[in-house]
Amino acid sequence: MSQHHVAAPFRRAVAAALALSLAVAACGGGDDGDAQPGEEPTATTEQEAERSPVKGGELTFASESDIASLEPGVAAQPADKVITLGIFDPLTTYEDGELVPYLSQSLEASDDLSSYELVLREGVTFHDGTPLNADAVVKHFDRLKDPATACPCQTQVSIIESMDMPDGPEGLAVTFQLATPSAAVPDMFAGSVGYIESPTAVAALGADFKNRPVGTGPFTLAEFTPGERVVLTAYPGYWGEDDDGVQLPYLDKLTIVPIPDSGQRVAALETGEIDIFQTADSGTIAQSEEAGFAAQKISGSSSTVVLFNNAKPPFDDVRARQAVAYAVNKDVLNERLYSGVREPSYSGYATDSPYYNPDAGTPRYDPDKAKELVEELGGLEFTIACIPTPEAEGILQLVKQMGEQVGMKITLETQEQGAYVNRIFSRSGDYEAACFRTTHFQEPDAVRPTLSTDDNLNLIFYSNPEVDRLFDEARSTGDVEERKDLYFRIQEITSEEVPSLTTLYDLFGNVYDAKKVGPPPPGEANSLGAIKPGLLYAAG
Repeated sequence: MSQHHVAAPFRRAVAAALALSLAVAACGGGDDGDAQPGEEPTATTEQEAERSPVKGGELTFASESDIASLEPGVAAQPADKVITLGIFDPLTTYEDGELVPYLSQSLEASDDLSSYELVLREGVTFHDGTPLNADAVVKHFDRLKDPATACPCQTQVSIIESMDMPDGPEGLAVTFQLATPSAAVPDMFAGSVGYIESPTAVAALGADFKNRPVGTGPFTLAEFTPGERVVLTAYPGYWGEDDDGVQLPYLDKLTIVPIPDSGQRVAALETGEIDIFQTADSGTIAQSEEAGFAAQKISGSSSTVVLFNNAKPPFDDVRARQAVAYAVNKDVLNERLYSGVREPSYSGYATDSPYYNPDAGTPRYDPDKAKELVEELGGLEFTIACIPTPEAEGILQLVKQMGEQVGMKITLETQEQGAYVNRIFSRSGDYEAACFRTTHFQEPDAVRPTLSTDDNLNLIFYSNPEVDRLFDEARSTGDVEERKDLYFRIQEITSEEVPSLTTLYDLFGNVYDAKKVGPPPPGEANSLGAIKPGLLYAAG
């Protein structure tokens, strides 16, 4: 089922560049949805049961962590995205792997990719009655660009040099002039940067807007009690309909409760305290299926990664990063933790992406080489920080053992997920190594902020002027083959320098009681398994 009626796909060079997206395929039955050993993993969503949405009802959704942020441009982790995708609409979205307009009616690039013409949907209002117009969009991006907002997206939106409103502030058209040509603007508009907020609410609430966000989405925020619950209620004036003309959202009310412990989420589902939950723990998915619950599985869109702080010892020395890469046996991680059903990852790009360079993988397991580098360094001692889940503990314990076998001294540290995410995104740099998840983005330029010098989203403090230059060249052309060559060269450099280390492709799950919840909609692209809550429905 289509999410909404949408306009024709984007035109000109942008269409050619962005139509090359990750493949989407259905997974089989009740077995694990990951690629089997020897197969290449793909971005897949298991959608076994046919959706037959009904209108009305209430559901309770358990997130895997507390909320880090509900602000446009800031919301990043799955718990944030599930809620913000209910409150806000993105300007663009992915449908069947292709970028299409969403809150916008159209988005057209100039031939040289130096400007974009955006036209908004007509008749859309924010939850407070403010009309969606050009003025709201301009104020949104001005707010994100303002240093006082302290948005980690500032370097992303800084590409917008100026904005014009050809039909005036109350019109629907906005012209974006870019500081440098870019083929990646439509993808940027599909993420949290493209969530448009009510300018009236921002003016009235000031700093408190982050706790009382107002958007154009299918739900309004009825309650936000940090650490306890978020309650969303259907917005009666929502513009969106499904293909049958039924107004969205389907639900009257959706309550989201944070339950960090995966075992407690399963127990809450068994007692009926919740109806659906999200998890990145493969064991939890298997346990839930054995208990008779259904699971939507999403695999290949991301991988578990070890972040290195490239700006401080010991990982400011490339030999230390290479040593860890050579010491980690990803096949052993896969076999011992997941019975071999996952696939090792040697790249920040999915293997079925046209931008994946198969000859530029990070170092493979070589304990002799790792030991040689450790000895050359005069020893290697560091701490790895992570969240306190059984899955994370299993991975890190094995990494610790592997490192110590080649002479490393490794200390493990844990922290609650919400605080941990904030710690990493704050860019305080108070870590040596840390576990995280990296999205394998549909648009390859989305990787650029994480590796560009001084970017607010460069959480590993990596800096290479040649990589910066290649990224700038790649975003400035709509020629697919030219972009492909440039991204291949980037991967050759970063595979040698190992600024971070991918381990295994992740498996995300939305686990639910099929007697109470209809099959969830497909996972949102680039959102680590998150789904649009406006498309959830209660089983009839």
